[in-house]
Amino acid sequence: MNIAYTIWIEWLDSPILKSQVIELLKAAKKISPNDHFFLFAFQPIYTTIFRRKKLREINKNLKNSNIRLIIIPSLMPPIINLFNVKWYMLPIIFLQTFPTILTLVIINKIDILHCRSYPIMLATIAIKKVMKKSKVVFDPRSPFPEESIIGGRWTEKSISHKVWKILERIFLDHSDVTIAITDTYVKHFKKMSSSANFETVPNNVDTTKFSFDQNHRSALRSRMGIKDNEIIFVYLGSLGKHWNNPIVYAKFLIHLRELDINHRFLFITPNILELNKVFNKYNIGTHEYCAVFANPSDVPKYLSMADVGLNFMAKQDIRMSIKTCEYLAMGLPVIVNSNVMGAKEIIEQYHVGLVLEDLSNINLEDIKEIVLKKMQLSVKCRKVAYENFSTTEIAKRYVKIYKLLDQEDQT
Repeated sequence: MNIAYTIWIEWLDSPILKSQVIELLKAAKKISPNDHFFLFAFQPIYTTIFRRKKLREINKNLKNSNIRLIIIPSLMPPIINLFNVKWYMLPIIFLQTFPTILTLVIINKIDILHCRSYPIMLATIAIKKVMKKSKVVFDPRSPFPEESIIGGRWTEKSISHKVWKILERIFLDHSDVTIAITDTYVKHFKKMSSSANFETVPNNVDTTKFSFDQNHRSALRSRMGIKDNEIIFVYLGSLGKHWNNPIVYAKFLIHLRELDINHRFLFITPNILELNKVFNKYNIGTHEYCAVFANPSDVPKYLSMADVGLNFMAKQDIRMSIKTCEYLAMGLPVIVNSNVMGAKEIIEQYHVGLVLEDLSNINLEDIKEIVLKKMQLSVKCRKVAYENFSTTEIAKRYVKIYKLLDQEDQT
């Protein structure tokens, strides 16, 4: 088979792309060495000019794994990105993506187009109509129309939202497979299309990198003045007013002041200034929390300091954040609120943490129980991550999907 993973405007060197796409493709190639893997990457033209050296490094890295990277310069201006695609931008995107991908499909005899996110899908569905044997995998990652409402990019009554909902139905109806990260995704998308074909494939984590290290735990705790018997609740990721709102964590921290266990909070985030601003407003002192910015390679070291992972959202969302499987790989039980619907599903399915239904009415005994059982839970969390979310296991699932699609084509 010839399989082309296709992305739109996402920077190839971002930690998410490296872990969720590049490392996954490498693992898939090892599992299925006789198949040919391509990465079609639309990149802003200024990126292809000013980051040429980095792109050459990425290309070399992929080539060493027998994966062919094809960079396609995009004429989209810098203000237009993956998360800011309004209805009037669609013709511009289509005119760039359709002829380019069609040409690449013909030249490279591509059998399967694996499309990450929404903007690239319009062209690939059109190509599927032209190239009858082409198979399309729709990999939405998140519900783009609803995500854009939460992110303040448009409203439910806007033209952009209505257009994207129409296109979403088309994508679901005409794709050969739609990837659902958890069953919450299936339930969400089935409201739009009862005929769509779904395969549930969770986010992946590199369990070799995300692994507990006692030396890092001891050294970093000592450096940051954290005692051995002090319980650390950790949050990993960005903070902002839309999804992971620091106000939610501030209120949770205040509730936990009554917890009769010596504890502190750790935030591993690039948004330290925003966090400090909110916490100052809520009179939360620096003795109650630590905040650090960490390079991706250092994140597992800081997570080794922690005992329990956190993921709360102010508004309901179907996602299972990548941080969920990263916490579990580190052996951290996870506490989420019911708004994080995908993560909630994972916690309840595998019994690896706690789901809080109401953050304004927390039973501290439930929190205490998780803390007291953390040693037993830690082993279980690591096992669940290794068996269900490791990059190798997720790559196996994708390869299985590709093989099934290829068998359908043969028959």
